[in-house]
Amino acid sequence: MLQQILDDWPHWQLCSEAPTLDNISPLPGGLTNHCYLLRLPEGDYVLRVEGRNSRALDINRAAELQVHHLVAAQGLTPTIRFRSPSGHYWIRDYVPGTPLTNPQLDLPLLLIMAQQLQQLHQLYPPAGIPTLSISEKAGHYWDTITAHFAVMDRMTAAAEELLALRGPLQSLLSGAPDNQRCLCHMDPTAPNWIQTAENKLVLLDWEYAAIGHPLWDLAALLQGVDLSADDEQTLLQAYGLKHYRGWEFAKTQMSYLAALWYRAQGLWSDRELIAYLNGLKALAE
Repeated sequence: MLQQILDDWPHWQLCSEAPTLDNISPLPGGLTNHCYLLRLPEGDYVLRVEGRNSRALDINRAAELQVHHLVAAQGLTPTIRFRSPSGHYWIRDYVPGTPLTNPQLDLPLLLIMAQQLQQLHQLYPPAGIPTLSISEKAGHYWDTITAHFAVMDRMTAAAEELLALRGPLQSLLSGAPDNQRCLCHMDPTAPNWIQTAENKLVLLDWEYAAIGHPLWDLAALLQGVDLSADDEQTLLQAYGLKHYRGWEFAKTQMSYLAALWYRAQGLWSDRELIAYLNGLKALAE
């Protein structure tokens, strides 16, 4: 497959001679797509090959491309230089730097990240970008999980216990904190940020971008981060929020989506998900 992609090089208009497999090397990270460093005499790029589970994860690739072009024009993410006509790969500028991890996310760094999200939220979204419904997105993940049980052709006690949580949680966690809507990244977790040698922060991976509620982005940003309640308030104030009604609800909603995503990807067991969802259910009731 990689050789077939490299054979497309005349269409890229990025290099004057054919690259070889020696010009590419895998990049770490990424649970959905496969990324490679593409080193050409003319410069370094990232070759991203889309995962085959886009439909299972309810990823709208056309919307992702639109959003990526918009935010790249604002300097918030690297520019895409080529996208294959079939859409299964693209090439973007390479940003040298280090992906962040949750232990690095102290309050000063989080304040900068929140300010960049605020820039995003102020952009006028392109036409055709879908509006996120928590219940619909969660329902898609539930359907993927249920389909897995159907393939196994059996229902374990854990599977039955898990699926019994679907109705109550879909009811408890539907809707939004209020009527605010804006363009959101929807997955601004630590690994999707690159910190450059100049301490610039670059946000990557826009495949879940949608019209959503700004608190959802802030809640996703803090997933897995040990931050005190006072520091959370400081973060929200720096973002520009004066009222925090709906904040706990938004955090629970994003934890709900993340947990279902992990199970849909096969990264959690049924028992792990049951325990986590029961905790969320107790918070939401």
